[in-house]
Amino acid sequence: MKLYLKSLREGGNPLSETFPPEQLGLDGELFTQPVDVAGDVEWNGDNAEVRLHIVAPVGFLCDRCADEFTLSIETDATVQILMKDLPEGDDEDEHEGLIFAGKQGKLVDLADEIANAILLSVPLKRLCSEDCKGFCPQCYANLNQVSCEHVGLQDQAADEPRGETIADKLAKKQKR
Repeated sequence: MKLYLKSLREGGNPLSETFPPEQLGLDGELFTQPVDVAGDVEWNGDNAEVRLHIVAPVGFLCDRCADEFTLSIETDATVQILMKDLPEGDDEDEHEGLIFAGKQGKLVDLADEIANAILLSVPLKRLCSEDCKGFCPQCYANLNQVSCEHVGLQDQAADEPRGETIADKLAKKQKR
């Protein structure tokens, strides 16, 4: 999202745009649908406060059952744009949420700020639903869809030797 600072009016300026994920530098395998950004820019001639509401649908594999699902990530971001140069010796990373546009700043690209807000909102645990039952560790049936003969035999699973990972079990299943 590019802001042409010279075209902003004093006061509030509404924003609304839809982006292909690649334009924001987002992974095209996870982010397959457009990202919607809406908000406003409060401009006073010397600086601007940009408030954004971002909606990004993301495709994941569930951490419990390994089924594909789409999660709509919604997040807000606020960025301050200052019409001055970055102080000498400072690093831009030290000024999170601030963009120094320079005294003659004309164009500010918010793509990095939008992408960072989305990526920081991606949940660490990705579940298709809060009550996802996962899959059977013995036959790998998706317990959200079917009930297998192993349900209820969880006590016997405690006697099973440890060390074999789920990935190892899935690899064995695929070889059959």
